[in-house]
Amino acid sequence: MGTPAFAIPSFEALVKSKHKLITVVTQTDKPVGRKREPCAPPVKDAAIRFGIPIIQPEKVNDKSVVDQLAKLGPDIIVTVAFGQKISPKILNLPRYKCINIHASLLPKYRGAAPINWAIIRGDEETGVTSMVMREEMDAGEVILQKSIRIEPNETAGNLGNRLSALGAELLIETLDQFDRGTIQYTQQDENLVTYAPKLKKKDGLIDWNRNTKEIHDFVRGMNPWPAAYATLVNGSKKERVIILETEKDILHTINRIKRAGTVIDVSDYGIKIATKDGCIWVTEIKPEGKRKMNAAAFSRGHDIKTGSLFG
Repeated sequence: MGTPAFAIPSFEALVKSKHKLITVVTQTDKPVGRKREPCAPPVKDAAIRFGIPIIQPEKVNDKSVVDQLAKLGPDIIVTVAFGQKISPKILNLPRYKCINIHASLLPKYRGAAPINWAIIRGDEETGVTSMVMREEMDAGEVILQKSIRIEPNETAGNLGNRLSALGAELLIETLDQFDRGTIQYTQQDENLVTYAPKLKKKDGLIDWNRNTKEIHDFVRGMNPWPAAYATLVNGSKKERVIILETEKDILHTINRIKRAGTVIDVSDYGIKIATKDGCIWVTEIKPEGKRKMNAAAFSRGHDIKTGSLFG
């Protein structure tokens, strides 16, 4: 059971493994673009390439779907970013377990957006966990974990790619342990639980009154989605812009301007903006409805000067 591109490495690892993948369950096709034409989820496209049967339920817990899964008689059900809550009727179907590959080191960052929040909160390490699925989200027993370092300028998109590959490795190791009968389970410490709630587009608004590092981590944690944004106030004009990349000011410029978000400098490097404790360089930017560009080119095209404001 999986839907986005994050799940494809796990799917492909299963196909190429000694384990028999009998069916893929994924979300329904969704309308995208201006024409709102139906678009298949990435896992569906992958399943078609490999000739694996597909089930696309509107509601996975409907009786007809549960009955269909029961007839397949699975030993194990694997979920990787499926996107629907799984009922006890399905959790109790497999001969062994329903297991999930989660993109954090549980019990840290239970929830829908663990990759984003690990970066936003300035973590230097994260990883993947294989776990037993329970009715409570991400609360089941831990089976295996693998950790990796988060690079200082790494975006959520880049980190997600690395974690998806790591998750595929972990999945096969977990299934091999089931096969050998060596599987072990560890209860999560409820005292260490933190949460990673789902992000929405409106959550991307940058608060320039935060520290430089916090803003830098926020921007990269929101890249590529839902994307960090601000409103450029330049004279009488206002424009919503997406901030894709930033760099901390290596000179540690002291912010002598009272209002955070004010442009302090514009150069071929980018746009320097005042923060709570100093300044930050915006190096890549995307005007709403247009292609991304380096901030220097954007500043020339929009006549940004010292004193312009990113609200």
